[in-house]
Amino acid sequence: MLGRLAVGLLLLASCGSDSSTTDAAPGQGDGKPLDGAVDDFGCAGGSACLQSDVCCAMPGHTPAFACTATASCPAPDQLNCDGPMDCGGSTPVCCGTDVPNGTGTFPTCGVTSVGTSCSTAAACPTHVATNCTDTTKVQLCKVPADCTDATNNKCCTFASNGASLTFCIDATTAQLGGGVCH
Repeated sequence: MLGRLAVGLLLLASCGSDSSTTDAAPGQGDGKPLDGAVDDFGCAGGSACLQSDVCCAMPGHTPAFACTATASCPAPDQLNCDGPMDCGGSTPVCCGTDVPNGTGTFPTCGVTSVGTSCSTAAACPTHVATNCTDTTKVQLCKVPADCTDATNNKCCTFASNGASLTFCIDATTAQLGGGVCH
């Protein structure tokens, strides 16, 4: 059920986080790294990107990820957060979006874009794709308190091929998808 999401977004969350290099405390400010510092999360399990770069998804059968100049990475393919601690102010939610291109056989669909960005909760309603033309949106979380939606109020981790992703979802979907809720 969560296979397509695992292809792109699981790679983002497979790395640790160190918020000590950002200009704001976790959950506050814009989460941007200090001048010359690296971001507070790695790029798809690799090293964290420098402030002048962004972790960029490169769609394909299996998406690739690399630190690139922000201007050379399309906005929908930028990985700008890995949880709400990287966001704040009027955009407190880290929204993961996986847009398929309509090819393939679900759950191994082709990918148009994979990215994360700070958003409002209203602009990031949780929806897990059920076919190769259906976009997935999830709110990434670190702790249960990050999940404020009345329905998708469980912070659950889903693992696939050595990578994991933690996001807000309802208990039934978490159980059916093999998630471990915190």
